Amino acid sequence: MILENYVWQAPSFFSPQEIADLHHAADKLPFQVGQIGESNNDKDSQIEGGDENLEIRSSQVKWFVLEQGHMPDHLLKKIHDATNMANADARWNHQWESMENPQYTIYNEQPNRKGDFYTWHTDAGPKPYASGLHRKLSMTIQLNTPDEYEGGHFQWLEPHREFDQMKGQTPNINMTNSMRTLPFSMREIGSVAVFPSFLYHQVTPILSGTRKSLVVWFTGKPYV
Repeated sequence: MILENYVWQAPSFFSPQEIADLHHAADKLPFQVGQIGESNNDKDSQIEGGDENLEIRSSQVKWFVLEQGHMPDHLLKKIHDATNMANADARWNHQWESMENPQYTIYNEQPNRKGDFYTWHTDAGPKPYASGLHRKLSMTIQLNTPDEYEGGHFQWLEPHREFDQMKGQTPNINMTNSMRTLPFSMREIGSVAVFPSFLYHQVTPILSGTRKSLVVWFTGKPYV
């Protein structure tokens, strides 16, 4: 699908105090190893199930369980506000019905091996959930300042321009020409990026320090 806008960006959308409130709420939650979905599906898994696959993902996570009131109400409201703004401003106009449990994600540098990362994947699997709903929109919120880490870039693919240039019988494809990276301004604390969940994206390896983010998904009825 070719889109007019692939990623909606809002630098410093959340205030430093709101981010501090989020960290305070996360401090009460246990760490888990970052997982992916079923073996044929590389999207983020939910709380139960999932697999560890260090070729695809290396990170730690905490889960805000909405039914247990882990996420403060004022932050929930602002997350919803950002999602609705992005959906309208980017002219995606996706119909979404519910928000999944947010994931507090930590990427660390690792001694003697490549730092934490999450290679190319989408957040939406090929099949709807048992509820009949499907992931429509994804959000990532920057939780620490850019001077706290190196690497850990959020990137996504916009391949249509590369395909548009294919000519001849043996066209050469260079997908690096399709890669886009969030600008440095979006690494300011509280910055928000929203994108359709079917978009291929990645977090490059951490070179030093620690990167923290909140990831949120919004589900709705399948497109067809």
